Amino acid sequence: MLEEEQLLELPAGADGETDLFEAGLDSMAVMQLIVVIEERWGAVLGAADVGRDTIGTPARMAATINARR
Repeated sequence: MLEEEQLLELPAGADGETDLFEAGLDSMAVMQLIVVIEERWGAVLGAADVGRDTIGTPARMAATINARR
């Protein structure tokens, strides 16, 4: 989804534990990501939901989305 929405180009071999911020996810992409998540999954994310602990890896992001749906 990150690549499809042109928010981030993941490195080769990226998996569920890839650090998205180290891969280049920046504040502008995070803002766009929040919109995409809300539109696709109906999950409403607040400021506390958009840090390394909550969306820092694909696995953490999926868990956060599921918790907010």
